[in-house]
Amino acid sequence: MSHPHEPVGEWWRDQVAALHRWGRLVLRAEDDSVHQMRVTVRRLRSVLATYRPFLDPDRAEPLREELTWLADLLGDVRDAEVLRRRLRRWAAVHGPGPTGVDALRTALADRQAQASDRLLPELDGDRYRALIAALAYGLPWSSKLPGRKALRKRLRRGWRRMAAAADAANQATDPGERRRQLHEVRKRAKRVRYAAESVSEVFGKDADRLSRAARSIQSVLGDLNDAAVMIQTIALVPEPDDAIRDLLAAEETAAADAEERFASVWKKANRSKIRSWLG
Repeated sequence: MSHPHEPVGEWWRDQVAALHRWGRLVLRAEDDSVHQMRVTVRRLRSVLATYRPFLDPDRAEPLREELTWLADLLGDVRDAEVLRRRLRRWAAVHGPGPTGVDALRTALADRQAQASDRLLPELDGDRYRALIAALAYGLPWSSKLPGRKALRKRLRRGWRRMAAAADAANQATDPGERRRQLHEVRKRAKRVRYAAESVSEVFGKDADRLSRAARSIQSVLGDLNDAAVMIQTIALVPEPDDAIRDLLAAEETAAADAEERFASVWKKANRSKIRSWLG
């Protein structure tokens, strides 16, 4: 029987290959490539965090630092990209006239262009190539390799942390604190999702169900996050006009809708049949 760390290693190699492939597509300005590359970086970072007790820190920590560097570069481009897409959808209904929304669209296009100007040279540079080479060596296991019990324990720990954040959000009476806790739930859900994905060959359908449940939480809270980021961006507009105020109202409605949907998504995801096997 194969050691359970080997499927994690296979998953890791697949992700490193995907990172390299998406990096080439970003340089070619392929549609959705920045988003896919960013997600792949998240997967790698999440797994490094999940299996941290079993990794050689002298090798793992530099990888975490370099992946954080890359994630920040990608995030600057992707965040502007998401906001521009939201504006296009809004303008398709309300019209693209010369309003504050049009000025905001121009500012976001400039922001994305500047972020791309920072990202693209790095993807063609020595630092990025060194990172890909280091990742290609595989997960930097220490001598203490995790078995099934240890892997399940790490997943259980991640799920419980996410559940604790969800409980804190549900108990929060201050709207700002509730959203802060929901943002924490979203971060924890991503980690659970990617950790479960990485051990799918070890735990089969149990891991797949767990991953899908975490993904559903991540999705609805991603909608909330996108609306919240747009609200924060709109707040920076110095002289809002009626169009900007209408946009703000639409984004506040979208945020409230995502918050409301979270309750049913969480209830469905937090069923015993999904998490009981974690112990």
